[in-house]
Amino acid sequence: MPAPLFTKHQSRTVLPHPSSATLFSSPSKRSCLCLALALIVSIPAIACAQPAASENAYAKTVEPIGGDFALQGYPRSHLRTILFRGKPYRPLNAVEFIHVRALGPTQGGQPMLVAVSNDFMGVGTILIAVQNGTPLARVLSPTVDMHDPDMGLAQPGRKDLLLFTAGSRALVTSTGQVLWFEHQRQKEKLHSIPQLVSVSPDNRHGALLLDNEIRLGRLDDGPYATVPFTKAMQTKAFSGIWDESSQAARKALDAGQRIDQRRLYRNLKAEWINKNFQWQEGKSGWQFNGYGLKSATLPVTTAQER
Repeated sequence: MPAPLFTKHQSRTVLPHPSSATLFSSPSKRSCLCLALALIVSIPAIACAQPAASENAYAKTVEPIGGDFALQGYPRSHLRTILFRGKPYRPLNAVEFIHVRALGPTQGGQPMLVAVSNDFMGVGTILIAVQNGTPLARVLSPTVDMHDPDMGLAQPGRKDLLLFTAGSRALVTSTGQVLWFEHQRQKEKLHSIPQLVSVSPDNRHGALLLDNEIRLGRLDDGPYATVPFTKAMQTKAFSGIWDESSQAARKALDAGQRIDQRRLYRNLKAEWINKNFQWQEGKSGWQFNGYGLKSATLPVTTAQER
């Protein structure tokens, strides 16, 4: 027979039943309990607030930039889509842009925009202007570079003109006019890639750097003069410019940045030419003289040559 749990000589110790008086008798215990209850009550509110903040961070925002244009994108992204009258506008099939700004002048009651596309489906730097209610785009520079976008080079001595040496174009910022000059005569085959390095004060004449000369062209009328700035002269004149561009690129890399050294080299050449050559208006029109050289009129093209 099993022994009893308690003998006659053993006394049973009865623990007191906890009461509210014993639980809350200490002020420190009461404050801890209140803090715990407050945390329990606040947990649902915190859980609700976190999804709301997360949703706001990943919700697209729309920012008006003038007229019927707006930019759409995520707050944490630097890529933007252009909207025109509430609908996505994809100029030249480019979808997203890293830079969009109003140039200043307007056309068709809408602001002109300068935009730089991203690497994917990129078209480079473009100008957007509205014509007959439809936005149209023109390429200023074909360079597609998110790290060092081509924003143009301000022509020395002028505040209203940007040179895009990569695209051989210029932009008159006060009017939004895009300038392009022909460098070849009819039936002429030049293997040089032209670089527009200077525009005359009337914006109707341009100087294009070729491998063995500077060719002058009129807007909508083709080339009309040449400057004998030969390849040997160019090599001597630009001897230190490549080293300058190389040092600038190396310095940028050391600072954790990237720049387009070739475009910088072209821009430095354009700056050098504008400092050493000047536009001069004469009886035969605008000439581009300097560095001991003078412009010479090109022979008139005959009907047979055309």
